[in-house]
Amino acid sequence: MSIRIESLTKHFHKQVVFDNFSVTIPSDKTTLITGPSGCGKTTLLRMISGLDKRYHGKISGVPHKISYLFQEDRLLPWFTLKENVEFVLRDVFAKDEASKIALAMIKSVRLGGHEDKFPVKLSGGMQRRTALARTFCYPCDLLIMDEPFKGLDAKLKLRMIALFDELFVQKNKTIILVSHDETLIERIDCNVVEL
Repeated sequence: MSIRIESLTKHFHKQVVFDNFSVTIPSDKTTLITGPSGCGKTTLLRMISGLDKRYHGKISGVPHKISYLFQEDRLLPWFTLKENVEFVLRDVFAKDEASKIALAMIKSVRLGGHEDKFPVKLSGGMQRRTALARTFCYPCDLLIMDEPFKGLDAKLKLRMIALFDELFVQKNKTIILVSHDETLIERIDCNVVEL
């Protein structure tokens, strides 16, 4: 089922972000949202996900199980790398199964051996990959990602894009992402919505 956005209007005080905006986001495909800085890309993701309900208009067809990668890594500083990844699996799988899934994904994002480190001991790129691991391992019907591969060096970025492609794009998952990253745009077949 497609996600339908109809007659969407959104204001921040006197600033109009969306004015009677409508678009259909197809299911089982990757949709890339582009546009200049400040045009409302992140705001649109927040409204689709239900994090921001202060708008007029209608958003329908959004699946209940959403995995959301924010622009910020949002790691919990009192949890280790492994505990941060496991955190989203706690209510979905038994403890042993959650641990197994988390460890496998940590290896997939090239962070094996760092499981017991706290976020403060991780580089910026390692923190981003921890956030990616956490997002990728949650079993979702909709994947939302905001500037997913920022802060990664060129080689790591290619590896993470390849992993994303393998886990989600090739499996025809419903994906909405915001990115200006030419490397990603060149490598992923996607439907483009320009704001």
